[in-house]
Amino acid sequence: MIKCPVCLADFNIPKSDTFSDLPTSFHLNRLVDILALKDDSVQIQTCNSCDDNSAVTSYCFVCQSFLCATCLEAHQRLKATRGHRNVLIEKLQAQDVEELIHRPVMCTQKYHENESLEYFCKDCNTCVCMKCGFVSHSRHTMLDIQQAAEERKVEITKAVDKAKAEIGVVQRKMERQKEFMKKSTDEMLAAESKVTAIVDELVRILREHEAAVKKRLIEIREAQQRDHATRTEEFQLTVSQLNGFVERGNAILNRNIPSEMIRTELTVTSRLEELSKAAEVMILQPLHFSYVANEKLEKYRTIMENSGPGKVIASLTDPALSLAGCEPKVLDTMKPCSEVVFKLTTRDSDGNQIYNKEDNVTVSIHPPSEVEEEKIIKNFKDGNYSISVFPKFVGDHDIWIEVNGIPLTRKVTIAHEYNVTQQTFDLRGRENFNFPCSIAQSERTGNIAVANYGSEKVLLFDAGFKYLRTVVNLSQKQKPRCVAFSKGCELIVVTEDSSKQGEILSKVSVYTEDGKFVKHISEDLVNPCSVSVRSDGKIIVCDSGDLCIKLLSADGAMLLKSFRLENFDAFPWFAVYHRKKYFVSYRMGPCVKVFNEQGEYLRDFGQFHSPAGLAIDKFNNLVVCNAVQSDEVRSSVKVLTMSGKVVQDLGFQSMSSMPCSVAVTQNGDVLVSDVEKHAIYIFRYLGLKAWSKRVLNS
Repeated sequence: MIKCPVCLADFNIPKSDTFSDLPTSFHLNRLVDILALKDDSVQIQTCNSCDDNSAVTSYCFVCQSFLCATCLEAHQRLKATRGHRNVLIEKLQAQDVEELIHRPVMCTQKYHENESLEYFCKDCNTCVCMKCGFVSHSRHTMLDIQQAAEERKVEITKAVDKAKAEIGVVQRKMERQKEFMKKSTDEMLAAESKVTAIVDELVRILREHEAAVKKRLIEIREAQQRDHATRTEEFQLTVSQLNGFVERGNAILNRNIPSEMIRTELTVTSRLEELSKAAEVMILQPLHFSYVANEKLEKYRTIMENSGPGKVIASLTDPALSLAGCEPKVLDTMKPCSEVVFKLTTRDSDGNQIYNKEDNVTVSIHPPSEVEEEKIIKNFKDGNYSISVFPKFVGDHDIWIEVNGIPLTRKVTIAHEYNVTQQTFDLRGRENFNFPCSIAQSERTGNIAVANYGSEKVLLFDAGFKYLRTVVNLSQKQKPRCVAFSKGCELIVVTEDSSKQGEILSKVSVYTEDGKFVKHISEDLVNPCSVSVRSDGKIIVCDSGDLCIKLLSADGAMLLKSFRLENFDAFPWFAVYHRKKYFVSYRMGPCVKVFNEQGEYLRDFGQFHSPAGLAIDKFNNLVVCNAVQSDEVRSSVKVLTMSGKVVQDLGFQSMSSMPCSVAVTQNGDVLVSDVEKHAIYIFRYLGLKAWSKRVLNS
């Protein structure tokens, strides 16, 4: 095979090994012919008007014939051809050359040289002159050469259009190839950076370990040297003292004076006992040093020697496209230990499914739990993977799926199950509930206080809701509106006072659990409506008088912070603090709003008709009492994650219920007070799979 240098088409090499049998270019041949006309040394065209084989000097564009000098002269004399357009070959212009290229092709058959090819024989697939048509192609299907050219032109046009389309396709492929190459290069550079970072980190850890061990050895050596020096001094002192004792003893013996020996014998022996005790000082045992490698070090060394801390994966798999469609069957709230299944299909850069046995697919759950959580990855060896995880604990989890080190994060919320059953406890013979508008539990004693608005009292119960006593007994014009316990186990009560005609004002008072009045907290407060206590003991007050949320010191004596939402006329109903954020309910808003540590507004939280009491449960969820006064919408108690997603509605089916206050006990129970039903609901957490509800009412 040989490739044409112009059109790059492949042709078979002629058996004759001559160039004449190779296909030629019609257009180039015409150009060569025209160029040869101007070359006097080459004669490839003879006169079409005579048989003298004279050199061509001109061309008649009317007769479409080459003429020699003699025929041109006769051509110009004849009346019939005198007006024809004749141009000398040496004076051809560009337009003339173009017309010459388009001149008719002459027949190559003998005796037909002056005949132009005007027909196309479909049977023989060749162009013929009129004479050939009569002689050699008389029974063949003949077409006018222009008609045949038009048919071929259609096919050539289709081919050109197809080629143009292919150009666009190839150009897009070329651009995509460049993108792929850039992406691959970026990934390669990222891999280089990653391996450098990992190795640097390992070196850093090892160097830090080396430095720490050497520092520890130096500290031990210095301490041992100090102890050695001290002990050596003690030994030297003892030796010196013993030498002195021996000298003095020998002196007594040498003098051999009886009276001296009798008088000094006791002194000498007692002194010897003292020195003997000093000589009994033990030799300081030296510490024996060695560096004991971690028992897993050999395993790690083998791993490092064989494969290093990681490996290079060169794969046609595109992690980004593979992870894009990886979604779990369920993304909503799920129960603990439920199986979350992800379907992963590895794909190449064009999105086609592909399988590479070198691909590395991993999954992990964050935050990790202390108990190892089950994870199953099934590889179907066709590019499809089934990834199952079983989160065991409640809360928000990030499921990290990695394909060749490229991560995908999906969020799954594991929530409690609420199996609500209702029981009624008869409280006759005790203090009865009458519009219990607020409830709180003491962290220290576990006792529970209930603000009984309708009877102007604050009732105290133990953790099992056994009635203990009436802590606060107010006058008829005063009603307890909100209760909370301080860190010091004192009862903080917001009291509503209507003793002044046409005016209702509130104040904050502090009592002991025995009901003894301690003090009022009134400075910096205008008309407080609720109180809660932060985990650090600081007191949060919602003030309807100036629409502010106020943070007081633990003793209530100092205003630490005051903030409000600008251009918002509803007063704050209740506020709790959790994870450096304030959650504030605006019952007349109606909304729950979130503020940061500095009191700056962040966002609205959830959707409610009339949010009232708030609490944080043991799973870091916000519990909201939605106290609705409507015949069309029922009240509810909703449990929401910190992201604002509703985990569960605790279920108040009666349209007449109005949950107003909520508290969470030390054991995780959720206490809800219902001012319409005059009851306290206890939602008890029974483990990972159930809650129950019982009702205390009168």
